[in-house]
Amino acid sequence: MPAPSTSKRLRNTRISRFFLIGTQSWTLSPTSPPPPSVALPIPADHTKAWRVYIRPLHNHGPDINTWLKKVQFKLHHTYTDSTRTVESAPYETAETGYGEFDIEIRLYFDATSGEKAQYRVHRLRLEPFGSEAQMAAQRERNEVVAETCEVVEFNEPVVEFYEKMVGIDQFSWLPGSMEPGRKKGSVDGRGKGKGGRGGAKSVRGTIMSGSDGTKDATAELPAKSTQDCPWSQEMENQIMDMLLSAQMQLDIEIQKESLKSKDRQKRLQDISI
Repeated sequence: MPAPSTSKRLRNTRISRFFLIGTQSWTLSPTSPPPPSVALPIPADHTKAWRVYIRPLHNHGPDINTWLKKVQFKLHHTYTDSTRTVESAPYETAETGYGEFDIEIRLYFDATSGEKAQYRVHRLRLEPFGSEAQMAAQRERNEVVAETCEVVEFNEPVVEFYEKMVGIDQFSWLPGSMEPGRKKGSVDGRGKGKGGRGGAKSVRGTIMSGSDGTKDATAELPAKSTQDCPWSQEMENQIMDMLLSAQMQLDIEIQKESLKSKDRQKRLQDISI
């Protein structure tokens, strides 16, 4: 990975980005052919078609390509070319098969970030799951989707990378994000706005525009999620609860390991006496 042009980092600064890791699968039949990217012919014992992907939150948030530049999917070793590298969006790969397994995922960041690749693991789900009603709906539409909301955090980012992460251009892919007559990269319609944190604040108002581009921009999150705007106070609270639960579980495990360590030290002292 090329080194960034400058290694200067912004102290006491952190940038977070949420994204989705998911799998989508179907039962193969004459009316449900595999995705076009699946290699033919399909083995006789393969009863499912599926894809694994990395995507931004549905119709919301900054462009994932601002920070993500390459994804490596490591499939089960029985697949030909089991390590698949995707260097541009859409970050996904498709296959057929008959069994579930864990997919190892490696995320590569923009070269200016100066950050090392990060790993994730996602379970391929081929059979319906959830409540009885949810499983019935999955069978009816012949589609099983398993997604997790993940977060990547850049602590004390390199200055050049930070400027990209707060730039308004990364929101231009959203429906209704650019008002008529506004130039790309413009914050107030009169040219480029001041960079840094000021630009980031202007973006927050832009990304909440209506999907048809007719609603006024606002920085307020809606209370409930909708199809056009899944990001809401409700989703934010769910994510915060998830992170809090994970932190509590981590604290419990740390406490357990601390007690085990003290016990080992005591036994070693008893042995040495």
